[in-house]
Amino acid sequence: MELKSIKYGNSRINFQLVYKERKTLGIKVYPDGAIIVTAPLDSTTEKIIEKVKNKAEWIFVQQTFFMLFEPRAIEKTYESGEGHLYLGRMYRLMIRQNSNKSIKLKGAYIWIETKDKKDKEKIKKELNEWYKSKAIIHFNQLYNQRLKIAEELSDKETLLKYKWYTNRWGSCFKNGTISLNLELIKAPKECIDYVIVHEMCHLVHHNHSSKFYALLDKKLPRWRDSKIKLEKLLA
Repeated sequence: MELKSIKYGNSRINFQLVYKERKTLGIKVYPDGAIIVTAPLDSTTEKIIEKVKNKAEWIFVQQTFFMLFEPRAIEKTYESGEGHLYLGRMYRLMIRQNSNKSIKLKGAYIWIETKDKKDKEKIKKELNEWYKSKAIIHFNQLYNQRLKIAEELSDKETLLKYKWYTNRWGSCFKNGTISLNLELIKAPKECIDYVIVHEMCHLVHHNHSSKFYALLDKKLPRWRDSKIKLEKLLA
């Protein structure tokens, strides 16, 4: 068994190569993210690499799919290789020690440069700060796209805020303030949009009555699909 690697975008796909008596090349992606490529005995390295590159997008999709089912109840370790969600997509952490702090998305990875890669609490704090900075951008963008709904439902001037909640996705206050859980930045935009419209409907009905849901059905007919997706991903 040989260890091989190919470049995919700004990241790399590492795989184990096995030669066997067979006619075609086979690629398997396992739930733990491992990739095993089984090639015919007479295959050249160049031909194998070419075929793996052609399947690179499929491999990445399979790895992402399996990562979505990693137990979220397990406490995060904030170490390189660990999966973290961002806008509904799973990324792997890559942590590197550097005197200059930075967090960037590169391909399938969240690259974190920090002064002490062993200080997990510090890394957690830095990652949450990065999540918050991204949430402010995307939450405001989606909120502004739906602002017409709020203006139709209420004469009050609405205001968007955000914080980390432990047991709710958002809140709507009687003064017109809508607050979103920063955790939503880990969900797809359609799920964030659902929560925004949901809270805007509370400008009229401060409960979950049949009238509330009738209004939500009118403003966002496919809200149930987004709710199910959100609960499967982050609940």
